[in-house]
Amino acid sequence: MNPLLAKMGVSGVNMEGKDVRFGLAGSSLFTVATTGTSCGAVNTMLDSLTPIGGMIPLSLILTGEVVFGGVGSGLYTMLAFAIIAVFVSGLMIGRTPEYLGKKIEVAEMWLSILVILTAGVMVLVLSGIAMITPSAVASMANPGAHGLSEVLYAMASMANNNGSAFAGLNANVNFYNLLGSLAMLLGRYVPAIAVLAMAGSLAEKKYIPPSLGTLPTDRAPFVVWLVLVIVIIGALTFFPALALGPIVEHLTMLGGN
Repeated sequence: MNPLLAKMGVSGVNMEGKDVRFGLAGSSLFTVATTGTSCGAVNTMLDSLTPIGGMIPLSLILTGEVVFGGVGSGLYTMLAFAIIAVFVSGLMIGRTPEYLGKKIEVAEMWLSILVILTAGVMVLVLSGIAMITPSAVASMANPGAHGLSEVLYAMASMANNNGSAFAGLNANVNFYNLLGSLAMLLGRYVPAIAVLAMAGSLAEKKYIPPSLGTLPTDRAPFVVWLVLVIVIIGALTFFPALALGPIVEHLTMLGGN
């Protein structure tokens, strides 16, 4: 419940911008499912969600759309996370970092980092540029923290191959057309090229049969570790930006200002 609406005497479920056929729960589920994958279909006006409600799909895009194992182009981001998890856990417990019978070494780590960080760096850098460019600021229908959320979502959607957007931002101006094209070019093609290079590197290596020194990647502990790696990397990369956008807006909403 939005406390600002309650303060105005509005009761019941807030259906602004939601699909009345499916209700609040169904619309929210659709939003999460489509932004957690490389889709972009929407049945909800994302700009009308509460701050935390809008932060959830934004966070799913920023972490590379790896829910459900990385459907679509999110698959290569998931593979990069898996390789990083294998490498780090292997170092921590003293086992050989291997994945699918191939030894994970420095080259694979560098390429995995390139896959994961390219889109994120593009989002943060271009959003920062937008915040100091008058024409970009003028395109925001909402000032303050919500305006920052709109810009973050726009850049994240373009760089991470999604397609959905907050409706409050007019992205059809020269600034967003040009920088959005740059975000799509680097954020989408650099990871794809890095994954192909990593595949070539792994293909040249000899297959190593599993042994007592092999880290098992088909067990529940590794699944938990992989999820933690994704959350930790996402938190370290994007928490400051999310804190200035959706989280500040949420706290402001609770304060009734």
